[in-house]
Amino acid sequence: MFKSASLVAPSSLKEIVSPILPRLDEVEARLHGVAAESDGILKESSAYVLSGGGKRLRAALVLYSASIGHPTDEVYEQAIRVACAVELIHAATLVHDDIIDHAVLRRLKPTVNIHFGSDVAVLLGDFLYAKAFEMIAGVGNSSVTERMARTTRRMCEGEMDQLRHRFRADLALEEYLSFIERKTADLISASAASGAELAGLPEPHVKALADYGLSVGIAFQIVDDLLDIVGIERKMGKTLHTDMGNGKMTLPLILLRTVLVGQEKADFIESLKSPNPDWKSAVELARRHRIQEKSEAFANDYLTGA
Repeated sequence: MFKSASLVAPSSLKEIVSPILPRLDEVEARLHGVAAESDGILKESSAYVLSGGGKRLRAALVLYSASIGHPTDEVYEQAIRVACAVELIHAATLVHDDIIDHAVLRRLKPTVNIHFGSDVAVLLGDFLYAKAFEMIAGVGNSSVTERMARTTRRMCEGEMDQLRHRFRADLALEEYLSFIERKTADLISASAASGAELAGLPEPHVKALADYGLSVGIAFQIVDDLLDIVGIERKMGKTLHTDMGNGKMTLPLILLRTVLVGQEKADFIESLKSPNPDWKSAVELARRHRIQEKSEAFANDYLTGA
């Protein structure tokens, strides 16, 4: 629940999206417009990424939080711009993450780095970041601008820290949570808080919405990390089983490490240290030790506390 007596947490993404669906459609249209404004390879690659759809969770949270304050049309216009911006930031992170992870599939089609090459992917990510902050600056709200700048910095720091600790089989749970809070959850938190700030909600409400977004973001990343192990690539539409090969210790791997014993544990730890791990064995071990259920319970703890 929201930590504020007069706010009630939505129970699902549908509950968030339903009241703001027309404005979410406007966000989608403007994202397509961002690609149309460009030329040449930038136009083509932008359209390739921004036409891919997605849940638009971050945009929905901006608009939902703004709607709580019964905003004017002017405030809604500001919220739509910020909603577009957070989706551009998110898209930029995906483009850059796919380069880092050597991913080949995203949303059922080749990643930007595969389709256009890594050089284009790097520059496209930079362009999307720049466009996002151009849109945020146009809103003219210094608090939102500072929040988004701080969030983007923390996202980079979280990603860098995770890279620095690759192939560390002894990574602590607290370290993992620190990584995902910064690289994923902070942007979802900032999205929820920014809409509230634009609507002029009191500070306790802004903080409650920020905390809600943070909990949702942590749960979201835990599930995403779980699906990297137990998901089916053709159903997920993206490259899976990359975390182990890239040396990323995630919650499911940490939980599995804690329940294994003897030679099985020793072999698993050695596999975690290798760029060519035995992920099929890890999938089987995860199934045998009910890691999916344990990870889902961990994520649900964050959602029920949101």
